[in-house]
Amino acid sequence: MSENDWFEMRPQKAQAYGCPETGGLLVRKGSTAMREGSPRVKRDREERDRLVRQGVLVPHTDPDLYRFSRDHLFGSSSVAGRIAKDGNSSGPQS
Repeated sequence: MSENDWFEMRPQKAQAYGCPETGGLLVRKGSTAMREGSPRVKRDREERDRLVRQGVLVPHTDPDLYRFSRDHLFGSSSVAGRIAKDGNSSGPQS
């Protein structure tokens, strides 16, 4: 994959990189996700918490962020966007 194949999303302080793959969107290791984004309603909070328990999302040096410890394939770009933002997101629009 070349750098041109990756999409970038910057919700608030986070910076996530994703590439379309068969079956979803691959988020690149080193990408970041908001710990507490907005709005208050969190559609994918259980999924985000599962990724923390599995060690996919780990604490970042910035206390507002998580960091992806490894590449992770999400079933859709929207789920990936909601995890990065910690809030509602449409992956294709983001």
